[in-house]
Amino acid sequence: CCGHDLYWSGDTDSFKRLAELNLEAIARSGARKVVFTCAEGYATFKMEYPRYFGPLSFEVRHLSELLAEEVSQGRLQLGGPERRITYQDPCRLGRAMGIYEAPRQVLGAIAGLELVEMERHGSEAVCCGSSQWLNCTSATKQLQIQRLREAHATGAQTLVTACPKCRIHLSCTLRDIEAVGAGLKPAFSLEIMDLTNLVAESMIDEGPQTN
Repeated sequence: CCGHDLYWSGDTDSFKRLAELNLEAIARSGARKVVFTCAEGYATFKMEYPRYFGPLSFEVRHLSELLAEEVSQGRLQLGGPERRITYQDPCRLGRAMGIYEAPRQVLGAIAGLELVEMERHGSEAVCCGSSQWLNCTSATKQLQIQRLREAHATGAQTLVTACPKCRIHLSCTLRDIEAVGAGLKPAFSLEIMDLTNLVAESMIDEGPQTN
C-alpha cells in the first residue's frame, strides 16, 4: 500500500516507515517511471512523498494519463460491444490532481461505447462517500446511494471509475440489503468497473507487428 489511509488517519510515523520501504523497493528496481492504477496511490506519491522525502528520483504517472497518450498517438486500438456508460470522477484524481480529461479521452476512444455524464461530474462530481476503510457509516451509505441514483438516471449499463475504492464502496452499497429499502432494487441494475479492466477487455489484437 502507498500508506494513504495511515496518513489520513493521522498515523504519520507508520506512513513514513511504509513510504521508506516503498521508495527503497522502487530504487532497487531501477525504475524511472512508476505508473499507478489507483488514484489514491498516485496522489499520495505525487503530493505527500515529496513533502516528507524531497524530490523523487522517478516520474509518477496515473495509468489514465499513459493510456490517453497511447490512444492519441495511435498506438492503442480499443473497441467492443455497444453499451452506454457513465464515469465516476475519483476525488484524489480529480479534485486533488486535476485529472479529468485523460480518463474521458480513453473512454471516448473505445469504439462502440457511449459516455453519458451524470448530472454532477468533473469538478462538480460527488465523492463515493468514503476515502478510507475506517469510516463507512450510514451517512456515507446515503452519499453512495445518491451517486448510484445519478448513475442510474443516465441510462448507463456500466459505471466506470479510476479508483479501486470508488468501485468497492459503490459495489458494496449496490449489494447491500439496505439498498433494497432505498428503492434501488430490484428495478436497479448497474455494472461497476475499474477503467483498467474496461481497457483490458477492449483491447484489439492486431496480430504480430513487423518493422
